[in-house]
Amino acid sequence: MFIREVELFQQIPSHIIDEIAQFATEESYSVEQVLFREGDFADYLYILEDGQIAITLPGKEAITFPVDDTGSVFGWSALVEPRRYTATAECTMESKVIKIDGERLLRLFERHPNEGLMIMRRLAGIIGTRLVQSYRRMGIQSP
Repeated sequence: MFIREVELFQQIPSHIIDEIAQFATEESYSVEQVLFREGDFADYLYILEDGQIAITLPGKEAITFPVDDTGSVFGWSALVEPRRYTATAECTMESKVIKIDGERLLRLFERHPNEGLMIMRRLAGIIGTRLVQSYRRMGIQSP
């Protein structure tokens, strides 16, 4: 399954990946289809399999990031409090994503804390990288 190839889940034992695959679904979306909106309850973590998604952060001057690399993770608000999406995700071309139930993934982390910690550390790295990109796009020096 595609999940095995995603950086977030690399080196995670196959029996845990198999468990994640049980509550992951592959979905296709058309151009301009919105996957989630800023402020919505964050139910799902997404992984881009094919296509392109625009992640738009609200503000005086909205900032939009393209998600177009296969295996890119977005919608991570499903795993962090307050579990509300902080941006809007919209397809800019026909796209295929893996959608993972965030609640079930968090419960899996409770049962497998070492692997859960490894995944959350990788997720923190992804979030940190996206934050630095946000600073650069706004012309702010990163702290």
